[in-house]
Amino acid sequence: MKNKYILGSVLFLLLLFIIIMFVLPNSKIEKTAMNNEFMTKVFDKSKVTTVDIVMNDQDLQDILDNPLEEEMVKASVVINGKKMNNVGIRTKGNMTLRSVANIEDSNRYSFKIDFDKYEDQSLYGLRKLNLNNGYSDSTQIREYMSYALMEEMGVPTPQYSYMYVTINGEEYGLYLGVEAIEEPFLQNHFANGTGDLYKPDGVGSDLNWISDDIDDYSGLDLKTNTESSDQSAMMKMLKEINTNKNIEGSINIDEMLRYFAASTALVNLDSYQGTMKHNYYLYEEDGKFSILPWDLNMAFAGYPVGNRPTGQRGNNEKNIDTAQNANEGDPANNKNQGPGNMGGMGSNLMSEENINFSISSPVSGVTLEDRPLLNALLSNDQNRKTFNNYLKEIANGFFSEKNMNEMTSKLSALLKPYIEKDPTKFYTVEQFEEGISGENSLVAFAAKRAESILAQISGELVVETNSSLDEGSTKIENSAQNSNKIEENQQKDNEEQSVKNGAQPNMGNGKVNGNMQPPNMENGNIQPPNMGNGNIGPIERGDRNNRNHSLDTATFSKETIAIYLIFFLLLIGGMIFVFRFKRRK
Repeated sequence: MKNKYILGSVLFLLLLFIIIMFVLPNSKIEKTAMNNEFMTKVFDKSKVTTVDIVMNDQDLQDILDNPLEEEMVKASVVINGKKMNNVGIRTKGNMTLRSVANIEDSNRYSFKIDFDKYEDQSLYGLRKLNLNNGYSDSTQIREYMSYALMEEMGVPTPQYSYMYVTINGEEYGLYLGVEAIEEPFLQNHFANGTGDLYKPDGVGSDLNWISDDIDDYSGLDLKTNTESSDQSAMMKMLKEINTNKNIEGSINIDEMLRYFAASTALVNLDSYQGTMKHNYYLYEEDGKFSILPWDLNMAFAGYPVGNRPTGQRGNNEKNIDTAQNANEGDPANNKNQGPGNMGGMGSNLMSEENINFSISSPVSGVTLEDRPLLNALLSNDQNRKTFNNYLKEIANGFFSEKNMNEMTSKLSALLKPYIEKDPTKFYTVEQFEEGISGENSLVAFAAKRAESILAQISGELVVETNSSLDEGSTKIENSAQNSNKIEENQQKDNEEQSVKNGAQPNMGNGKVNGNMQPPNMENGNIQPPNMGNGNIGPIERGDRNNRNHSLDTATFSKETIAIYLIFFLLLIGGMIFVFRFKRRK
């Protein structure tokens, strides 16, 4: 009888071990796969997804009358034929939101759709969708191409694709849909997805040491585990990067090097690398932080090298934490502000400062020491070598003329019919075409930028940066010509003078790619264009390396390993007990 109980106990432990080792992990993967349907059903890069929003007419009018309040209202939405009721929708954005609000004849705001605002529901696993209006981009592909590069480099990247939006039957036009970075994103890209997620913006977002009190870092906005986390991992990371000691224990070095290589190649300065020190996330899992890309609409040199937010003067950065207010100004005093007057954001895409943006000190308007995370990474010789290798990979691969032409040609074929029919577009079809091909296109920029990157890596080109917010000059040394130094001064015209005085600069006639003009508000055919199935095939590189951190390649967490080990030891212990019991008998 005793033998039966003992054997039964051992069999129970064995069964439990099998369930934990094999059944539960597979169940988790199956559940995650079910929650990943939105990756293809919502974000289909081979076509333009239709998004039809319906809400109460008065609610819509309230949103349009008071866009800066970002008030959430109830709506229903149909995305590719799938209807979702009782979702939340609101305007979103910062400088672009205020700018569009100042355009008298435009309601083309960016929007956020919150599927689980009023009910516990999701769209194939997607809980929030951002619809970005392309306000600052005459090419309409800057943000898309930037996310594509991040994805190419194996950086955990939100899903993204183009969407054609209507609200209450009225066309709002072509938008870029982007997945929100929150729990579903984390679960899809990391081993357990339950760590601390931060969205830095404001005091402390430069990650400089302030004190050992997390409350002093008000700009490090914790988005997950708000009730349970003591944020000790963040404090540990801040201390280590500021003392440049043991950083490998607190940060995912290789992932961050890939992110910063991509961001540097893109001259993405409305980011941690610029004066605004925002538009990125930090995610901690098992004590290590990864950096996540966000809001890349000003990449491809859309934010001027060496610039500062409007109203900020000199190289004193202490007031930049409040620069959002200074940059946006008083809407009441800027009624005519549109894409032609976007404060501190326009730039000449093909300028020497943009093309030759430094890879040795890849920051703008500040010193490398002012950005301790990047400084700690690049102060190590091996890390610097790896960083340069990733830059070389981008220059020879993603930025190659062949790849850029292939990607932009496919995007042009996909998007042009929608842009032609878009009644609310900010830019003309001609400006879109100039951004796709020609001497001021993203293709031309990538080719020149790739040449500069390779020349800087080889030592043929030496770029010395000036961290002064007023000067912003770049000194270029050509080693191949006996180190003759050529100093390139940043243009100092009426635009720069108006920026110094806190006014909105004139961004020119919009004919140069990256500069902006008043929006085209012509009333066209507001019927959705007939694109057939819109399927032109995936827009991606055929030789893309898979470096992503999906569940397919995720490692087991420490907690999971500990549980497996405990049950394995219990199983072994049970077997030893049975063996010894039999010997006694």
